Amino acid sequence: MDTLFLIGVSFLTSTFTAIIGMGGGIVLISAMPGLLPTTTIIPIHGAVQLASNSSRVLFGLNHIEWRVFWPFLGGAILGAITGSQAIIRLSFDYLPLYLGFFILLVTWVPLPQKSFDLPGHFAILGALQTFLSLFVGVTGPLTNAFLVRENLPRDRLVITHGIAMAVTHLCKILVFGFVGFVFTPHIPLIAGIIAAVTLGSWCGTRLRGRISEHLFRKAFKALITLLSIRMMINVF
Repeated sequence: MDTLFLIGVSFLTSTFTAIIGMGGGIVLISAMPGLLPTTTIIPIHGAVQLASNSSRVLFGLNHIEWRVFWPFLGGAILGAITGSQAIIRLSFDYLPLYLGFFILLVTWVPLPQKSFDLPGHFAILGALQTFLSLFVGVTGPLTNAFLVRENLPRDRLVITHGIAMAVTHLCKILVFGFVGFVFTPHIPLIAGIIAAVTLGSWCGTRLRGRISEHLFRKAFKALITLLSIRMMINVF
């Protein structure tokens, strides 16, 4: 029953994302505590998000901003190597607590919408985002904060964001595999969620424009807040 519920939630989150253009991964990971063992939440979420972002990128490879991608990739590899040493010492008992706090933070606290002119800032982003994703799962808002002032055309922005997230999730999956997480028993669940995400994207694309985006954004924030508070309370 929990599996079917999680697949249903995946469908709804993907629909939300297709309508308002953001937030599906955050809603999905905030619904996972209580439905999955805490040690499986971040790697399973990463596998699903890798498939979701990769599929989007495959339809727009010619829109990748390579000057962003290459330094980001180098930083992501460094962040994954560093994170692999730290994650071995991590206790997952309190994962829902700091995951809930992080989600509330990125939902309600605006990240700076300005240019980042530090030398190698996309490499820094790749390292920081990949390192953090090993512990909190969702770091997409960081990429948005860096890309928003690059003045990229919409297609280039969406696809470059997608490939950055795909790299992040791939590195995360490799790290969890390296430290001993076995994905094989979870393949049916992952496949079911990926199918639900694909269907949700199709439905959301057709609903876009028929539903008030402003109303959906308010509903999204309210849902995220309730789910985050729920997962934090359940720790105690």
